[in-house]
Amino acid sequence: MKFTKLVLGVLLAGVGAILLAGHLGFLPAGMGGWLFHYWPILLIAIGLALLANAVNNGLLGWISTILVIGILAYAAWWAYHHGASTPPSYAKVYDLARPRVEAVTLRARVFGGSLVVASKSGPRAARTLDLTASGVGGMGHEEGTAPSFHSSGGAAILDWPPGKPHVYQAPLGGDLRVVAPERMRVRLEAKSLFSEVRTDFSRLRPERFDVEAYGSSVRITATGATSPTLLRVRGTLSNVDLRIPPSGPVRIEFSSALSFRSLPEDFVERKGAHAKVKVWTSDGNGPLLRIRVEGPLIHLRIRREAVRAI
Repeated sequence: MKFTKLVLGVLLAGVGAILLAGHLGFLPAGMGGWLFHYWPILLIAIGLALLANAVNNGLLGWISTILVIGILAYAAWWAYHHGASTPPSYAKVYDLARPRVEAVTLRARVFGGSLVVASKSGPRAARTLDLTASGVGGMGHEEGTAPSFHSSGGAAILDWPPGKPHVYQAPLGGDLRVVAPERMRVRLEAKSLFSEVRTDFSRLRPERFDVEAYGSSVRITATGATSPTLLRVRGTLSNVDLRIPPSGPVRIEFSSALSFRSLPEDFVERKGAHAKVKVWTSDGNGPLLRIRVEGPLIHLRIRREAVRAI
């Protein structure tokens, strides 16, 4: 038997089922961290399957298969024993008028869920920062895991979840939506694992976009009067869709030869400072938009907004 395919099939099916259960709110908080704490055991199982195929030993193959099934079964037992998390949403409104806040830095991590950043429209829109998190059981103040918000000197930092720098420590399957006032200066620092990131900067004043994406989909709309000075995407196995204004200078740097791109016709390949760095540029008037793609197997698609008739 081809035990490598058998082990990988069982592993992918099990992980997919766990991600789906987390997204639907059937897993307790902390499940993601538990999985990643024991991930080396899965490497041992895959290694045994490869070894079984190499030496044609069926015993090793069945040991590796049973090991993977046992881990997934224990994960299911652990989730049942600790109780399923409730799927209600957590909402919080932050006042940006008193004290007055002119710039906000958003630090977010999502695992098997989504992150949405948007803006309020209309002249009477409240000067508040609205946060909604769904499918995140255990995000209440009583457990000390509520989002962290600090403001000083006209600048604020929103950190979610607070004090957890690793993406797998985020609630599995949690969806986060942040809505900022129109024309607010925004910096985004996000980490995404098997998630979707959607940001609409058309009515905001974005200064910097930094996302670390693994197996994720990232969609950025930066067609407003103000474009971020730097868009930085790191990670692997991710797709990035970027919409920019119909004109304006752009410089793209790819650090990996295994990156893929779909660019408008006005982009031209240039010679980079280093042989491994691929550079593409587009001329135009206005401030320069710099884009850095760091990591293999990242596909960058850029679309220019259509020119509207007067």
